Amino acid sequence: MRRTAWALLGALLLLTAAGLAADDQPRVGPPPLRNEARTLQPSPAHVWLPGYWKWGGINYEWAEGRWVKGKKGKIWAPGTWEQTGARWTWKAGKWVKPEKDEPASEKPKKGQKDKKAK
Repeated sequence: MRRTAWALLGALLLLTAAGLAADDQPRVGPPPLRNEARTLQPSPAHVWLPGYWKWGGINYEWAEGRWVKGKKGKIWAPGTWEQTGARWTWKAGKWVKPEKDEPASEKPKKGQKDKKAK
């Protein structure tokens, strides 16, 4: 009976320690990104999403890069790790509209001279 009680107590302590070790947000930054060898592009419509380090609760795990079909009029902005206080937070990648070469605010208005033209 005592052996069973000690075994249960030991198992409970191990589970508690494992729960304390696993955390949603890491306290250390991720390792440097890996250089990946891209596979053949399945079609011209496919876009490469680079690999990244994801937090596995106890350590970082590498998520391999992959080809996905692109979204019309959008580009892929990869995710990043950002330090917030003593923790690191993952900001997931997303599809975004590409920035214009020249913002509309810089174009000359009607009646104004173009600063570049001289």
